[in-house]
Amino acid sequence: MKGFKIIRQLFFLFIFLISANSLFAFQTGKIAGEVLEESTGEPLIGVQVFIEGTSKGMTTDIDGLYNINNVDPGTYTIVFRYVGFTTYKVENVEVFVDKTTRIDATMSEAVIEGEEVIVTAERPIVEKDRTTTTAYISSEQLDDLPVVNLSDAINNQAGVVDGHFRGGRATEVTYLVNGVPINNAYSNTAAFTVEQNMVSSLQVISGVFNAEYGQALSGVVDIQTKGVPSEWTGNALAYVGQILSNRKLEFVEREADAGQFLSYEDFTQEKVTFTEAAPLLENRDLQVSVGGPILKEKLGFRVSLRYLSEPGHLLGKDLFRPSDQSFGLSNSDRNDWIIESTGSGDYRYMNYQDRYSLNSSVVYQINSRIKVDYNLFLQKLDGQGYNHGFKYNPNGVNEYHNLSQNHILGFKFVFGQKSFANLSFSYLNDNGGSWLHSPPEDSLNLSSAYVPIEQSSQQGREAFAVGGNQLFSTRDVVQTAGVVGSFSSQLNSVVSIKTGFSGRLHNLDVNTFGITVLNDEPRVNESPFDSYALDVSPYEGAVYAQTKIEYPNLIVNAGLRADYFNPNFEVPLDWTQASRLMIVNPDDPSEMIYNRKYADDTFQVSPRLGIAFPISETGVMRFSAGLFFQTPQLSILYTNSEYEKNPVASPAQFGNANLDPERTLSFEVGLQQGITETLGLDLTLFSKDIRNLTGVEFGRAFDGQNISRFVNLDYGTVKGATLSLYERGDGPLSWTLDYTLQFAKGSASNPTDAFTRFQSGLEPTIKLRRLNWDRRNVLNNTLTYRTDFGLTVSTISSLQTGTPYTTIRQDRVSFIDNNEDKPIWFNTDMRVYYKPVKLKPDVQFFLQVDNLFDSRPQYSVFSETGLATESERLADIQRGNSIPGGVNSFEEFILNQAMLGPPRTVRVGLKYTF
Repeated sequence: MKGFKIIRQLFFLFIFLISANSLFAFQTGKIAGEVLEESTGEPLIGVQVFIEGTSKGMTTDIDGLYNINNVDPGTYTIVFRYVGFTTYKVENVEVFVDKTTRIDATMSEAVIEGEEVIVTAERPIVEKDRTTTTAYISSEQLDDLPVVNLSDAINNQAGVVDGHFRGGRATEVTYLVNGVPINNAYSNTAAFTVEQNMVSSLQVISGVFNAEYGQALSGVVDIQTKGVPSEWTGNALAYVGQILSNRKLEFVEREADAGQFLSYEDFTQEKVTFTEAAPLLENRDLQVSVGGPILKEKLGFRVSLRYLSEPGHLLGKDLFRPSDQSFGLSNSDRNDWIIESTGSGDYRYMNYQDRYSLNSSVVYQINSRIKVDYNLFLQKLDGQGYNHGFKYNPNGVNEYHNLSQNHILGFKFVFGQKSFANLSFSYLNDNGGSWLHSPPEDSLNLSSAYVPIEQSSQQGREAFAVGGNQLFSTRDVVQTAGVVGSFSSQLNSVVSIKTGFSGRLHNLDVNTFGITVLNDEPRVNESPFDSYALDVSPYEGAVYAQTKIEYPNLIVNAGLRADYFNPNFEVPLDWTQASRLMIVNPDDPSEMIYNRKYADDTFQVSPRLGIAFPISETGVMRFSAGLFFQTPQLSILYTNSEYEKNPVASPAQFGNANLDPERTLSFEVGLQQGITETLGLDLTLFSKDIRNLTGVEFGRAFDGQNISRFVNLDYGTVKGATLSLYERGDGPLSWTLDYTLQFAKGSASNPTDAFTRFQSGLEPTIKLRRLNWDRRNVLNNTLTYRTDFGLTVSTISSLQTGTPYTTIRQDRVSFIDNNEDKPIWFNTDMRVYYKPVKLKPDVQFFLQVDNLFDSRPQYSVFSETGLATESERLADIQRGNSIPGGVNSFEEFILNQAMLGPPRTVRVGLKYTF
């Protein structure tokens, strides 16, 4: 074992030294092609090929070939210039990350001096160098689509369903900005949102990805931000929105004035539409973006500011306040009820979010070979999650807060025309928490507004809270300092290489505590089982090497990646005595030993291979395979990091810093086929074998109490196909149609499934079952229509079969988990732009409608009916003579509005570009 560790460390050092000269922040593509003489068809040697407005370019070689490397994603004009020949220009050339844009030219001798030939490039229907399933979304496409956040655009791609990439868990995706990971290591989700007006291009990889991408099992989202414009420019966008829907909700109406000593007769039931209940115009968005040069061709910046208020759609009412006190609501005689209701009676959104953000970039071109880039992303989130029990006491529910900042300092070094290197340093501080009156650091001075826990249980059965508040507070501070780098070189016209490394040091500072109110004085709960503190600094590193070989009839992407992770934490020697620091030495009962040891570090190597080869002028086959590893989200490794065991809670649950990385072996076979000059098809068959997923193992402690810990136990398999049809070209109409068929099965849908089943008295799962997010059929469509008089109409539509659920029939739970599907649902979002063609200022007016047809997707259903709108339990209760223990009806309490999707929302606004 020791010898293996030495070999592993030497291998890691060897790979590191290989890439040590590679100075991964700036991700680029390249432009390549062939230049021929029109009359003879022979290659032209020494033709000047350059990108207009830049210093990037080269001359053609003896075979008339050229490769312009290190090109930032964007749209360019390529110029071909040769003495005695007509200058040849190609406009609208699009460049994508890690892709080769092929532009061939045929030049003729000049008849008139200074003559030019100008053509417009069209994105090819078939991308011959693509070896895996990748979707590219440009900033122009994002502007057209009816999306408010990038996540909406990501979920519209084939193979992506509700944030799950090809059937994987939601935490199996890595998010990058300009090549730098931005995942919060504790939750393994994106730490912040990059605003759309700052995005140059969005790359969504749902297939096998290259060796440069790590810590992901299912997919990669790579965001490239806009550079600094050559001239000062800016834009401002503003809109307001409102729910417009005739769907009805049931509410309690208070007919008396607010106060004490109210009776049941002072309250009535009413049904109102969303439009009547929704507060007016609380959906707001304001964006401002400006940028330009400070020193011409030397120094410039771009900054984007946004305020977004998304009120949500789940509505409550301010009838009761936390301090209200009511009596007798458990009595069956309503005449005995004494009710205090001091709320304003106003309707309230209860799943709202306000987001304030700043995205900025500063670029300094030191000279023709060195460029420095600094990006700053600040984001502040404030919001509230819906709590059905507090529908009429919204002031008693904790709000969540988050403040994240991300700094990226990047350096780009150019070594001639064929090689370049990148080095970046990053710092992420993601500070979030949940509290009612004060954040956790103020725990010694808690607000006196907290009320005792007894006031949360004044109501009787099947009734909403008539007082009380939540009594806990959390704070998570996740800091990550990182360095990433890469070196790329075009060895010849066929072979290019890229090597790189990355290192990240994390610090997790997590605190949770309960609150007790005694004699009207709030204090931190002294019980160790109601508080939790974690302070740990794990670290990780990776190196990779990959090559791309581009022959006319064969493209090969091959790479190898090595990852290292050190949890930097102690685990018990004896898990059955995990709660004890000192235990009896099993080898010598006369002495006590320390019941802790440092968790093992992990190391793994993952190969990746992708091959594409043309089968016709407009058809390309591809094959790719790869092995992928990911450290489980750190919240699982460090769960109950103090190893406390509550004697009244069984089983006690422990994290496990000794978990091995989770593993996925992925394959895909695909076909790209041009049907016409503007119509293309992409068909992909894929398969994933998933092992070492985190699950729960049960045991028995030294005192006989049940215990559990996380282990590498769960497994799964995903198989399926995606089919994409797309229309491109210069016509007024463009569209895409994406169909996903998948079969996602596994032993568990999340790491705590077995724990939940144990607590519910259910038998453990011993065979594969459908995963909770397994939508068998998903059909997405985008459509954009542009007119000559300035009107653009764009829609996104989705038709999806329901996710599975486990049925209960005649009080019997199905022996087969997830044996039925929830109802099918359909949704269409629409955006309409209008830019008056004769209006001198660049102004656009727009209308956006979410859920155009006001459909009612059923996110959750009752297991006995398979519907969100019908419950056998409700029917049983209504057949009896009982009454709810509050002023609401049984129907209102049991039919939870959160089980249904949002209603129609309409937004109007304008955009001004200057």
